[in-house]
Amino acid sequence: MRRDGPSMTEAGGAAGQNERVSSGRSDTVMNRGNRLCLDCGKNTLENNEDYYFLRNRLWRILVPREERHGMLCRACVEHRLGRPLASQDFGSAATEDESDPDPEDQPMKRDDYGIIDLLTPEMLHAIDTAMIEFLSSGPRKITAVVRYMLEESSAAIAGLPDWFYMDRIGELIEDCELVVVAEGEEQRFHVVAAADGPSAGR
Repeated sequence: MRRDGPSMTEAGGAAGQNERVSSGRSDTVMNRGNRLCLDCGKNTLENNEDYYFLRNRLWRILVPREERHGMLCRACVEHRLGRPLASQDFGSAATEDESDPDPEDQPMKRDDYGIIDLLTPEMLHAIDTAMIEFLSSGPRKITAVVRYMLEESSAAIAGLPDWFYMDRIGELIEDCELVVVAEGEEQRFHVVAAADGPSAGR
């Protein structure tokens, strides 16, 4: 599959944080389009062989920016590479280090994803509005908001990973459109509410 950097919805298990062929950030909560191989259309969640963690350097070489939000099965990675994958091609989410001397092997950043360049102000407004409206009935954890966007909201954009929505929630908090009503151990577990919704003042 692919991998994509630290995820706010990171889960345990074989596909925990980024154990899919890719790079940068992980989107454990994925919409249907995200889990299909970019090249062959295979569902990359159906085969354990497609759960692994490629080095960021290799993912950047193999996959153009506009495709990095997607997934690749192992066979298609090897086809693009022109050879079988070797042990040195794999990394570990647990050992990703921003101080790595090779800039191409550092964790994936927002600028690595070309899909974000395609978002229009109208799309961003629709995303923000959907999250605010979802919270208008009462406070919820950030993870619940992200899951709603990925699995239910018509405003969601296919291919956007979970961390993008988390970032937007952070911006809405900074703009006072949302408020944190209870802090969790990590940001993803904070409980947030619409600024003018129930319990926002608590």
